[in-house]
Amino acid sequence: MATKAKEKDKDEAPAKKSGKGKLIVILVVVLVLLLGAGGGAAWWFLVHEKAARTPAKPVPVAPKPAHFISLQPFVTNVQSTDGQVHYVQVTIDLKAEDPKVDEQVKALMPEIRSAILNILAAQQAATVTQDATRDKLRAAVLAKVNEILRSAEPAAQGKPAAPPISGVYFSGFVMQ
Repeated sequence: MATKAKEKDKDEAPAKKSGKGKLIVILVVVLVLLLGAGGGAAWWFLVHEKAARTPAKPVPVAPKPAHFISLQPFVTNVQSTDGQVHYVQVTIDLKAEDPKVDEQVKALMPEIRSAILNILAAQQAATVTQDATRDKLRAAVLAKVNEILRSAEPAAQGKPAAPPISGVYFSGFVMQ
């Protein structure tokens, strides 16, 4: 019987060790899976989201060199409420992206000058020197010049082209 008890003790000892071994292996596997899942989740929320949110950078377009067209000075009288005659002398430069617009402006110069003189003559002497009025004058001249240039060119099919003149600048402005 003693040998049977010793054999029984030998069988139980390895069974206890193998149970602990299996438990350790299971814990290690679970721990590795949790760490892997945590790392994957961290990557997903931190790296993947930022890559998806970041918009693609637009390709920089090389700006076209500006081309300026200087017009002869404009002199006209302006409206006055004080009974005196007031004059304004304005020198204007037009900004165009395409140098070919220069030829169109020269061809249509009498019509452009007349339109600009009409815009200037409609101004009040008391307000023509204010910044807000000058900004409105620039916008009105820009719109009128573009209207004249577009009416002279043949109608384009499809998408409308960019305006021929992109800016109006006063290089001289004298009020008397």
